[in-house]
Amino acid sequence: MRNLVFVGSHLGYPMDRTPLGGGAMVGLQLVRHWRPDASWRLVVLGSGPETPSSGLKYVRLAGQDGGIVDLSELRYARFCREFEAATTEWILSRRGEFKPEETAIVVNDISEGPTLGELARAGYRILSIWHVDVVDYFNKLYLRRFLAPEKLTRIHERLRCLGVDQVLPDVLNLVFDKQRETVVHSRRLVVPSTAMADTIVRCYGGIAGEAELRRRIAVIPWGVWASDPTPADANRADELRDYHEIGSDTFVLMTLSRISPEKGIHLLLEALRLLEVNDKLAGQDVRLFICGEPAFMMGQSYHKKVRQVAARLKQVKVIFVGYLDAEAKRAYFRLPHLFVSPSIHESYGLNVVEAMHAGLPILASDHYGVRDTLPADAGRLVHYPSPGKAPPLLAAALLEMMSDRERLKKMGTAARAAAQDMPFSSAADAVGAAARGMFS
Repeated sequence: MRNLVFVGSHLGYPMDRTPLGGGAMVGLQLVRHWRPDASWRLVVLGSGPETPSSGLKYVRLAGQDGGIVDLSELRYARFCREFEAATTEWILSRRGEFKPEETAIVVNDISEGPTLGELARAGYRILSIWHVDVVDYFNKLYLRRFLAPEKLTRIHERLRCLGVDQVLPDVLNLVFDKQRETVVHSRRLVVPSTAMADTIVRCYGGIAGEAELRRRIAVIPWGVWASDPTPADANRADELRDYHEIGSDTFVLMTLSRISPEKGIHLLLEALRLLEVNDKLAGQDVRLFICGEPAFMMGQSYHKKVRQVAARLKQVKVIFVGYLDAEAKRAYFRLPHLFVSPSIHESYGLNVVEAMHAGLPILASDHYGVRDTLPADAGRLVHYPSPGKAPPLLAAALLEMMSDRERLKKMGTAARAAAQDMPFSSAADAVGAAARGMFS
């Protein structure tokens, strides 16, 4: 019998009320979609207290009292190391049961994952799922794009050759060493966008060989698993319109994400402020629904910043909705005229595809995943030369799109049609096939 051991540090939490982000949700949906049979079995390793799906063999490792969403940067780094050590030890100590020649390891994380070098040397086949390019994320959020990510990885490689990397702070090792290890020891790398694949090749082609790296990378966009709205959702949406006093002339904007710096919510608010001060929204009733809760590094401080920026708006009414479960999301998706994804960094953008599935036109920053998923007739992309230059660009795009509601309706129809051709089941089947294909 073949074994598939799925390692996901963010699995085991109640996703209807825990803002862990897209990677955790994709991991959850994958293990729920796969159906082991007599020829293979599935075991899931996570840190949360709940089994992700009934009947699933689940093992909790490195559990954290109080969960992980409110951990500081340093405490989260310690959690990464704790989960890394626990999962590596669990797998290696069970080599008799999970024989390397019969077992594929699928890792849903990079910084939080097991020590892949040890597993590879033991003979295990490894497939890594890249929900985020950690180096690129670190560069955009902490270094403000000081250098291209490929230059950063080359600098790290030189430091590694000199042995200097051993004295770097462990947080940097979690970024650079762990990602390098993932590239070197993964037989297959699953990424959700061609742009991410290209970045990985630029960063690590000199280590693994560009041709070999491209052979190992599989671009698998996640698509959407959202269900269609029901009459109850329509009734709930009507109640929300009454509650929020949304009239026929009200223009409704919506953004939905974890509230953290890379999501760029402050850029959207600043764009709206520019429209206000330039008298572009005079006489208009505009609402912005910000859906989501703060989580992870800098989440709470960023949430405070976003609320402060929102408070400066005079004409636009900003409503902080909080975290939405699937049912609430379906109702809220019936309210907006336009969905906005202003992210500074986004590896794929599940929220964009969900909004498309709901029939909403999209205004998005030109991030990784949206280039592959958003047709030109379903919305508009805005390229940020730098985050500081983003607000006026967003403001211009908002003004243009808000001025033509009929065009927005046509965009929404095109978005819905495109999303219907992106079922998550196809992506899940492709990942499962790639994992089992490592045995051939």
